[in-house]
Amino acid sequence: MPKTYRTLWLWLSTSFRAAPGLMTISAVLVAARAITAPTQTYGVSRLVDGIASDQSSTIALGIGIIIGGLAVSFVADGLGWPLQDTAQERMAGRVHADLLDVTTGIPGLTHHERPDVADRLELVRERAWRMGVGAEVLLWAFATVTNTATVLTLLGSVHPLLLVLPLLGCARIWSAYLSSTRQQKAWEDSLPQERLVDRLIEVAKDPRTGLELRVFGLGKVLLDKIFALQTERFERRVAAARWGGKVDGSVRLVFGLAYAAAIVWVIARARNGQATAGDVVLVLLLAPQVDQMTGGIAQNVYWVGEVVRSFSRYDWLREYAKQNSWRSSATPAPERLTSGIELRNVGFSYPGSESAVLSDISLTLPAGAAVALVGENGAGKTTLVKLLARMYDPTTGSILVDGVDLATIQPDDWRSQLSAGFQDFVKFELTAREVVAIGDVARAGDEDAVHTAILRGDAESVIAGLPHGLDTQLGKKFTDGVELSGGQWQRLALARAFMRERPLLLLLDEPTAALDPEAEHRLYEQYAEAAKVAASETGGITVLVSHRFSTVRMADLIVVMHNGRVEEFGTHPDLLAAGGRYAELFELQARAYR
Repeated sequence: MPKTYRTLWLWLSTSFRAAPGLMTISAVLVAARAITAPTQTYGVSRLVDGIASDQSSTIALGIGIIIGGLAVSFVADGLGWPLQDTAQERMAGRVHADLLDVTTGIPGLTHHERPDVADRLELVRERAWRMGVGAEVLLWAFATVTNTATVLTLLGSVHPLLLVLPLLGCARIWSAYLSSTRQQKAWEDSLPQERLVDRLIEVAKDPRTGLELRVFGLGKVLLDKIFALQTERFERRVAAARWGGKVDGSVRLVFGLAYAAAIVWVIARARNGQATAGDVVLVLLLAPQVDQMTGGIAQNVYWVGEVVRSFSRYDWLREYAKQNSWRSSATPAPERLTSGIELRNVGFSYPGSESAVLSDISLTLPAGAAVALVGENGAGKTTLVKLLARMYDPTTGSILVDGVDLATIQPDDWRSQLSAGFQDFVKFELTAREVVAIGDVARAGDEDAVHTAILRGDAESVIAGLPHGLDTQLGKKFTDGVELSGGQWQRLALARAFMRERPLLLLLDEPTAALDPEAEHRLYEQYAEAAKVAASETGGITVLVSHRFSTVRMADLIVVMHNGRVEEFGTHPDLLAAGGRYAELFELQARAYR
C-alpha cells in the first residue's frame, strides 16, 4: 500500500477504533449541522420570492425550511459537541497508548543513539496531541465537504457562472497549504534547538544539579544559552508565520473584490428580470458563507495537513519499530547453560559512528563462572555488557549462547533470564516496595521475595530508616515523598537486581560505585554466594565490571580490556605472574591503599 494511503487509513482506522459508535453518530450530526446554514439561506430566498409573487406555497416552503433548519441545528448542537469531545478524548487516549506500546516494544537501543531518529521521535512525541485531535479534524473535514457541496448546489441554481467564486476561493486552500508547509519546515529545522532547550531546562530545575549550578555560578550561563536557542527557534517560526499571513491576506483581498463584483452582477440581472429577488438575497447571504467555507477549507487544509504529517510520522515509527523488532529472533532462551557464552570476532560501532568501540573480541565465558571485566575508562567494558544483554547486535562477529547465535534468540525471552545492576541506575520514584519488586515483575506481589532481595542487597538499613517502611513514597516531587542519598538509592537498585534468584546471566556494571569499599566488599560476597548457587542450579554466569581490584580478584576469570580489545585474561594469580597490564594496574591501586 502506498505510504499516503497507508497514512490516511491509519488516521481513519485509529479514529474509529477509538470510538466507533461515537464517531458514526458524530459524523451524521456534523453533516446535518454543516448543511443547516446554507439550507436556511435557501429557505430565506424562497420566502422572499413567495412574498414578492404572493405565493402561499412558496412562503410555506421557505418558513418550513427555516424552522426545520433551526430544529436540526438545535439537536445537532445539543448532542454533537459532547459526543465530539468524548470521541476526541478516546482518540487521544488511543494514540498515546499506541505510541507507548510501539516505542517500548522496540527491543534495542539504537533509536536512542541516532540523532536523526531522535529528532523524528521528538516530532512524534511533541506532535502526538495533533493526532489526538485527529477525530475532531476528521469530522471537521467531513462537515466541510458536506457544506461545500450544499453551497455549490445553491450557487449553481442561481447561475453556473457563480461557481467560479468558490473556485477562486480555492486559492486560499493553496495559500494555506504553502503556509503550513513553510511553518512545518521551520518546526522541523528547529528541533535540535528544541531538544537542547528541553534538556537545559531539565538541568536547571533538577535538584541533583542545583549544587554545581550554584557553586560554579552557571545559572546565568544556562539562561543565556536557553534564551539564545529560544530566540533562534522563534525567529525562524515567526518568519514562516509572517510569510503565510502575507500570502493569505493577499488571496483574501482578491477573493473579496471578485465576490463584490459578482453581487453587483446578480443585482443587475435581477433589474433586467433575469433573476429573482430571492436569487439576490441568496447570493448576498451566501457571500459570507462562501468566505467561511473557503476559510474553513483553508483551516482544514492546515489541520488536515498537520494531522496527516503527524500520522505519517507515527506510521514511520510503526514501520521503524517493525523493521527493528527482531521478529526473526524466535528461538527460545535456554533454561540453563551447559557450555557458556562465546564471543567470536565481535566488533561493534555505535550507530552513526565510524570508529569501533570493540574490535575482534574472541572470548569464552564458561557456564557457572564469575567473570570480571577490568580496564581504564573507555576500554569498552560497558559496551560489552550491553551486547551481552542484547541491547545491540554486534557490528561484526557473533555471540553464541550454548552454541546458539544470540541474534536468533527472542530478546524479551533472553532478558527474562537476566538480572542486572548498573552504576547509572534508575531512581524509580515509586514506593520502596515497588522500587525493589519491579526487579522481577512476575513475583512483585511476593513479600518473601522482596524481603529476601532487600537482605541480599544489604538494604535493610535503608528500609528501616523510612517513615512508612516499604510503603514509603520515594522522591521529593510527591507529597510526603522521601528523598534518599545516592548510596541509599544504589542499595535499593542492588536489591532490585537480586529479585531474580537464578538468572542465567547476572550483569554488574560498577553497581556499587556510590558505596564505601567495606560495603562493596560485603555486597560482592553476597553476589559471589548467589553466583555459586546459580552456577550449580542453572549454569548461570556473573559478569562484574569494577575498578576495585580487591573485589575482582575473587572472580574465576578476569578479562583485561584496552582500547576495545581483550588484552589478557586469566585468574588473579596467573595475571599477576604474567606481569602485564593487570599486574601494573593492580600494583598502582595497591600502592595507593598502602
